[in-house]
Amino acid sequence: MGASVALVLLGHRLLPNWRGMGNTLDSGLPWLGLAVPVLALVAFARWSWLALAGAVIPAVMWAMMFGPPFVRAPGTGTGPRDLRVVHQNVDYTNSDLAATARALRATDADILVAVEVPDDPVLMDGTVDPDFAREINPGYPYRFPDNPGVAVWSRYPVEGRPQPVPGVVRSRHAIIRTPQGSVSLYAVHVASFRPDQPALIANRNAEVEALARAVQGDPSHRIIVVGDLNTATTDRELSRLTALLPSVADRAGTGLQFTWPSTLPVVRLDHVLTRGFTVLDSRVLSRTTSDHRAILADLRASATDD
Repeated sequence: MGASVALVLLGHRLLPNWRGMGNTLDSGLPWLGLAVPVLALVAFARWSWLALAGAVIPAVMWAMMFGPPFVRAPGTGTGPRDLRVVHQNVDYTNSDLAATARALRATDADILVAVEVPDDPVLMDGTVDPDFAREINPGYPYRFPDNPGVAVWSRYPVEGRPQPVPGVVRSRHAIIRTPQGSVSLYAVHVASFRPDQPALIANRNAEVEALARAVQGDPSHRIIVVGDLNTATTDRELSRLTALLPSVADRAGTGLQFTWPSTLPVVRLDHVLTRGFTVLDSRVLSRTTSDHRAILADLRASATDD
């Protein structure tokens, strides 16, 4: 059994993706580590060196794959931040939008990205729900909550009119002028994933590919992709994107940082991916009335000529 667990960990992206089962396995991969203590107990109960080897092999494989997020990556640092980015999937059915908004405002974010933000119940024109906006707007002179479901608030000026990312329905791309220079920001909520609905899986995977193409074609020195990607970074479909922009969470040394469901998180669906930044901190915030937990990333801009 230990050899089987090790092989799945090593070759999970080679397994068939029938009806999205491969994507589901990819996202839940860290939980295969639970097999290790069970195998170890069996080995000690039997006093079998062979059985112990069957526990050690997957343990080493798991540590190689999921140990790095618990160790601060080389090149990360401490000290004053240049930019704090916070993201929250607010949840369309949130029972207390104002409370969630107050918790987000208290993070002192420089850039705040929220998805599944309900529309104004009266206007229904893409305007953010007034209970939510009333709590967030103070302190953020620049905002573009004009795309239903995706909203961004910024302390720094936004250049031009934000545009959708081609091929990603719930998205906005904007250039934000920070004191350290321009930042190319992609605020996204990738299509939902349902293992029993192949059409949704295909749509989700197509949007991830479209986002990767947009980032690949972006010449900006500093790029941030932030939002609900509806999958973990171990997902085979996300590998093209994470090859271009590594996850802040994977470099901060603060663990696996699961975000969903908020009551007892078992998978990380919400992400900050960057280029041109040093990671100072990355963490999951306390539970609010949303079904996702918010994430926070503190960044320092890398040197550039712009």
